[in-house]
Amino acid sequence: MIVHVFLLIHLAVCLLVFILMKMGVLKVDSLMMIIVICIPLWGALCAVIITLMIRLGKDGNKNSELELMRSNLLDQSLLPRQEAESENIVPLEDALIMNDPTVRRSVMMDVLMTDVKKYIPVINQARMNDDVEVVHYATTAMVELSKEYELKLQEYSSEYASNPGRKGLLDEYTSFLSQYISSGMVQGQLLEIHKNTYHQLLITKLTLNPNIDDYASLVKSLLDSKLYIRADVALSTMEENWPTDERNWLLRFRYYYETGAGSKIKEMIKTTSESGRYYSREIREIVEMWEKEEMDA
Repeated sequence: MIVHVFLLIHLAVCLLVFILMKMGVLKVDSLMMIIVICIPLWGALCAVIITLMIRLGKDGNKNSELELMRSNLLDQSLLPRQEAESENIVPLEDALIMNDPTVRRSVMMDVLMTDVKKYIPVINQARMNDDVEVVHYATTAMVELSKEYELKLQEYSSEYASNPGRKGLLDEYTSFLSQYISSGMVQGQLLEIHKNTYHQLLITKLTLNPNIDDYASLVKSLLDSKLYIRADVALSTMEENWPTDERNWLLRFRYYYETGAGSKIKEMIKTTSESGRYYSREIREIVEMWEKEEMDA
């Protein structure tokens, strides 16, 4: 009987705290309700104490100073500044080739304590290091990052399935997936699955809004996946709709090179060299290098 009475009183107190919180009388957030519910009497008392501290300005935050900082009225010299990096700090890429395990491990740990996403290519490289401890650090970091990317991809996939028409969602999804694929974190069968999804998303984008940027991204990805027939079809569409864009030339050259069409490459080089048209430096260098190899052969 006593227990039942106590529970009724506790529920009444919880309800009262909730109502006062909604009315703004108690200056606590919804998370505080968990404490109020789980800790009878003392939880409600803590809510009251916190409210009193906030009202008396003794909650540990000087709101007036925060407002000044927000509006940039506080003297900038008083604001905390990030310390300049020491000139003695060894970049991770250099540390990996140093014959000093202590330095390698120390730099690796420093990187893992900062924004790991900035160092993905180098951390991938670190996974091939001959130092077992460095390899362990790098592998652990990449596994954790991969989990984050996979969870984010699941969110995008779920949202796209339920609301494909949301403005900007398709662009965000495609861009994020492209970044993940190119990061080197994902490999094997999972990589092929993600690449296939990426191709389908690009095709959907092109169906809605044909543009050469997405076509070029699609052709590059198809070539990376060695899907040459599909790449040829997409590239032919590019050449037909945007005949003067030099990405056509570069991608067509890559297509012929990877498929072993030597005679087609010679035709391209000859046509380009004799056309009299101005080409970018990149294309001119390819033509000059190929002509030089032909002369030396």
